[in-house]
Amino acid sequence: MKITRVQHVSLNVDRALEASRSFYADVLGLVEEARPEIPGVGGHWFELAGGIQLHLVDAPAAGPTDHHFCLFVDDLDAALEELASRGIEVTTGSQGPVRQAWFADPAGNVIELQQDR
Repeated sequence: MKITRVQHVSLNVDRALEASRSFYADVLGLVEEARPEIPGVGGHWFELAGGIQLHLVDAPAAGPTDHHFCLFVDDLDAALEELASRGIEVTTGSQGPVRQAWFADPAGNVIELQQDR
């Protein structure tokens, strides 16, 4: 699997969405970006640096959208085959045309993969 770059870091900020938005915008000075409508899930997206985004998600930490970072890969199908061959359990989904895959490292940290555009 060839990782091409980090796409985003996501933090679940259940019950503290607006306080977290203010913290990242006002205290850290991050610039807020447009965020697509995700039915049933509030949030804010910020530009970190070099095209990497910070996603604040109005949800408790649970399931494949736990605190995670997202990596772009050059071939998502090949990456999924490689993970399966290693016995790594993967959850897949999509947001519109964007296909996503989530899996955990040995310590339980969630990693998301997307195909680099």
